[in-house]
Parts: sequence; structure tokens; C-alpha cells
Amino acid sequence: MNAQEKVLQCYNLVAGDYAADRWDELSKKHFDRLLLKEFAFANKDEGPCADFGCGPGQTTRFLYDHGLKNITGIDLAPAMIDTARKLSPQIAFETGDLLDIAYPPGYLGSAVAFYAIVHFNTNQVRKCFEEINRVLKTGGDFLFSFHVGDEIVHFDKAHDKEIDVDLFFFKTEDIITLLHETGFTIIDAIERRPYEDAEYPSRRAYIWAEKK
Repeated sequence: MNAQEKVLQCYNLVAGDYAADRWDELSKKHFDRLLLKEFAFANKDEGPCADFGCGPGQTTRFLYDHGLKNITGIDLAPAMIDTARKLSPQIAFETGDLLDIAYPPGYLGSAVAFYAIVHFNTNQVRKCFEEINRVLKTGGDFLFSFHVGDEIVHFDKAHDKEIDVDLFFFKTEDIITLLHETGFTIIDAIERRPYEDAEYPSRRAYIWAEKK
């Protein structure tokens, strides 16, 4: 079983538990809310937006509720999409692969991917950025986040269920280099400390990029 299949199996298995655990997470993340509100305001009239790696749709719903109505949540795991549709039936959700995005070139006005690259190695991150660049219109915004560092953490259990996935950490400067190489300019690149008792204890990075 390859890494993508393991990720798919993991999130199909834990979808319900994951939703219960993460649905209200943004209420505890002040900086995330500020950034997402600004992104929604800046892109609400810029055409279709995709929230890649949407999980149960908590970020998709937040953006939708703050004016970004033309948004679709996309996730690799069908169980996550089923959960997202139940929680937010007014929003479009569909399955999709960040390494092979189904949209034609220039289709999207903007894209979001909060922690969607965390199970990718460096080569896969490059492919992901190439795909997002391809489907964005020129000048389209891309906002995403990831764990900062250079380690790989293995997980064999989540919500008392057996899994087999790796969590990849990245140095912010390395990610910025990949963005430049795949056709983006950097608008903002910010790191923050983890919120105590609210999330995995890792430093977080947020990058707002724009397709050249």
C-alpha cells in the first residue's frame, strides 16, 4: 500500500471522530480566524475558490460564512466528504486529489489548503504546487498552512483506531523556494507558536502566495 492509499484509508476510518474533534477548532485559533476573514474578503468576488484537503469542512464553512460563497471543499477521502456534506449541506463538496486536480487550467480564482500538504514528501509538495498553479487564474491567491521543522512523525493510532501515516514538517524557506520555482510570488509568510491545549504542539506556518 503506497502513502496516498494509507492516507486515504486513515481519513476514511477516522472521519466521524475527526469531525467531532476539529469542527469547532477555529474558535480557539485567533490568528487563523483573522487570516481567513481577510482571505474571504479579498477573494469573495474573484471567482471559484477551492478548499483543498477540507476534511469535514470546518475551514470551508468559516470562509463561506464570511462571504466567500463560491467555494467548494475538496478532500481525498469520501468519508470526509460525506461528513462535510452532512455538517454543511448548503456548501458544495467533492472528492479530489491534490496531485492530480480535475479542474482545467485557470479555472479557480483562489485556493486554500490548510494542512493539506502534511502527508506529502518534498517531491509531492512540488507536484501539488504545480497543480494548484495550473488551475489558478493569473493573479489568483493561494493560502495554505503546515507544520514547521524538518522531522517526520509517524502515527500508528488516531482516535483509538489503527493507522499508518507519516506527518511531514517543512522549513518555511524551503517551501518558499518551491513556490518560487512553481510560478508563485509571496505576499505573506508568517510563523506562530502552537496554541496550548488546542492543537498538536508544533510551530505553524501560513503562506499567502499569488500566481504570477
